[in-house]
Amino acid sequence: MDGIKEFPKHVHIKSVTQGLVTGIAGWCFALLLYAYGNDCGWSRETVVSWIFICWGLGCLNGLILSLKYKTPIPGAWSISGAAIAVSGVSAGLTLPQLCTGYLLSGLIVFLLGISGIVSRVMKFIPMPIVMGMTAGCLFKFGTNIVLYIFNWSSDLSVMTNIQLLIIALLSIGAWVVFTRLKIPAIPPVLAALFVVVAGVLICGLYDTSALAGLKWSGPRFVGYSFRDLGKVFISITIPLTLLVIGAENTQAVGVLQGQGYEVPVKAMTVMSGIGGVLASLFGGHNANIAGPMTAMTASPESGPKEDRYAAAVICMAFTSLVAIFASIVVPFLDTLPINLIYIIGGLSLIGVIRSSLQDAFRSERFQLSAVIAFIVALSQISFLGIGSAFWSLLIGVIIAAVVETEDLKENRR
Repeated sequence: MDGIKEFPKHVHIKSVTQGLVTGIAGWCFALLLYAYGNDCGWSRETVVSWIFICWGLGCLNGLILSLKYKTPIPGAWSISGAAIAVSGVSAGLTLPQLCTGYLLSGLIVFLLGISGIVSRVMKFIPMPIVMGMTAGCLFKFGTNIVLYIFNWSSDLSVMTNIQLLIIALLSIGAWVVFTRLKIPAIPPVLAALFVVVAGVLICGLYDTSALAGLKWSGPRFVGYSFRDLGKVFISITIPLTLLVIGAENTQAVGVLQGQGYEVPVKAMTVMSGIGGVLASLFGGHNANIAGPMTAMTASPESGPKEDRYAAAVICMAFTSLVAIFASIVVPFLDTLPINLIYIIGGLSLIGVIRSSLQDAFRSERFQLSAVIAFIVALSQISFLGIGSAFWSLLIGVIIAAVVETEDLKENRR
């Protein structure tokens, strides 16, 4: 593989710096899986397995593709897909049932990649509707920031509330300041996390008992349950598949094409499908191409065009440490007040929510169906045991078919 042989000559200060910065940003997103796992009420071992397998397989995909095609194609997992998993739990699905949904999604993505009909399939589900659903699924993690601050400020007679409120406000302030400063080596979410950790230590709000019995462990085999398969397929498989092929991979393809790369779309889709199947064995929702991380490593900040794949390789090697040491990272997160972790997770999602809303409403087409999809997903209500993600897509497509017929015809051309 030429990418391996020639890798050393493409490594320089820009590719190393940008690769590490992108990896640091990826580390911060690991907090989301931790927060989502707590939302689902899963055990520490389950959360560790989730983080390990999603990051591990995602990084492996990214390494293989980046080195084979000498193109910056970092891998990770779908943030929106994790939110779909949470909605599935809210609808009463067990972890083995979720894994069945992940498995079926991975198989479908793999088959779509082998057949090469991805673009034709997506014409039947307009992208604005998919992105409206995505924004709706994630929105509550942003509004939770406001909710926690309101709850703490509503009862200042409790010293702990005062301490948590001050730490939260300072972390948000740090996020705002570093968003304004745009220092490449210090992502805003990382600055906010540093403030939270420092504040917790100063105020003595940590719980060291969470470190008892600290030891390394790997992913845990979960298994499958085919009970209520129809509900699983509708609630998990369909929305997750559409996200992987229609949002995650598509975003990465668009970025790479914009930078003048010849994009291996088929290989990216096939690898995402394989990653989804393997991840499902250990409770992982998928392992696909990382859109935001592709944008960072493929940018001119990584150096000349031919060198940028080195930034992706460095990023994958660095980020894989999250997977390798997930069993060490999670207990340390357990020492912190969980609501502060949720605030950091919410801050890290603001950019994703913003881009999802922009993609949903950038075009003049499908404006009504996109906003309806957003509202339905935002409700987070399951109906007939099926989560809001599916109903969001279904109702959005129905609205498009009835009201926005010209847009739908144009989309299918």
